[in-house]
Amino acid sequence: MTDQTLVRQENRAEESVAIPTQTIVRLRQLLAGGNRHAAGSIQLVGLNALRTELGDRWNSVKARVHDQTERLLDRHLAPTDVWLRADEANYLVVFATLDRQAGELISGRIVAELHRIMLGSADTSRIAVRSIVTEIDGHLAVEMTTLDQLMANLLVQSAASPKSVTEADEGRPAAPTVASELVAFLPGICFRPVFDVSHKVLSTYVCHPDGATKRQLSALSNDEMRLEEHIFESDVEVLRRSIEIYGELYQNSFRYMQNVTVGFSTLSIGRYRRDYLAICHEIPVHLLPFMVFVLRGVPPGVPYGRVAEITTILKPYCRAILVLIDDGVPNLAAFAQAGVRGLGVTIQPGEPEIRAANRINTLGAHVRRHGMLFFVDGIRTATMLRVAEEAGASYVAGPLIGGETDVPEHMKHVTERELIQRSAKLTRRH
Repeated sequence: MTDQTLVRQENRAEESVAIPTQTIVRLRQLLAGGNRHAAGSIQLVGLNALRTELGDRWNSVKARVHDQTERLLDRHLAPTDVWLRADEANYLVVFATLDRQAGELISGRIVAELHRIMLGSADTSRIAVRSIVTEIDGHLAVEMTTLDQLMANLLVQSAASPKSVTEADEGRPAAPTVASELVAFLPGICFRPVFDVSHKVLSTYVCHPDGATKRQLSALSNDEMRLEEHIFESDVEVLRRSIEIYGELYQNSFRYMQNVTVGFSTLSIGRYRRDYLAICHEIPVHLLPFMVFVLRGVPPGVPYGRVAEITTILKPYCRAILVLIDDGVPNLAAFAQAGVRGLGVTIQPGEPEIRAANRINTLGAHVRRHGMLFFVDGIRTATMLRVAEEAGASYVAGPLIGGETDVPEHMKHVTERELIQRSAKLTRRH
């Protein structure tokens, strides 16, 4: 029996895995008695399902697939874990301290995120999670389950026992008890149109997390560390999909301004900022004049130095930088001096129109006084559209302007009257 036949598939329907000899040798070393502590569990991260979904596109994008896979492995694995590329469609992952169940969850999340990045969605019922186990006769076998089944089993266990999280040496949960904590957060994105008030045209689209993703983020308001991590993951998805979709549209002579939202925490925390800027490097040069970053989640009273640092690192990758605030009047002089091109405010759902109008009028006057553009998000009624325009807003967005869409549409000239009439028709239809 050769080394390449040592690993047998338990699931006959799945293509067998031929692992190179050098990988088997390394695996044997890790499984040896003296090194057993260095192999808490061993997983195979497979790309076969993704390759099938991509079909004819596989050959043209496989380099990017491997690059994304290895980025995800580096992000989710601890320094003591080891991953090896077994062949074109499989990676071998050796977790130093995590047990099989926790290792399966990490591997499943990596594959799910990869599917989301490359396909725009992740069908967890079709994502295979494979563990390498040692049989009594000394041979190695691969046992497979689906990510759906793994999550279901874990939720049953969680319901049957008290919740507990044991911290590993690396500060990572060693045995998560709730599947959703590790796997279920798969951020989605959408596009919304922005109305250019002076030119009466829909020529700008803002890309941001979709409604389901925003609800998941809101549910984490009391867990700051996990919230920051998930905001980063959402920001990465927004940026990647923006680049990918605009790249395809650009080839078809489709032009528009692309606003990309990004959280203040993503650009303030070193490890997140490095990964985010690495993706910014992937923006094609011909798209840079059409990219605008919209910074959200900026805390009140943020010092000028911090804002200037963020604008400095973003400027090479965009046409302009905007800041969107929820409430209050920030230090506008600091924003203007730091190079922020415009500042906007969001009208919250259910906010009384009188209060919203007062905020818009006050902020609009201050923003224009500092030579910046003013924009308003959350426009839901004709009254608030008029208020925003009278306050000097250059751009407005919200349900009245247009809802969420999977991809931007062609530039369209439209009047305020037409926007209001279209919104009224949609409201009656629903």
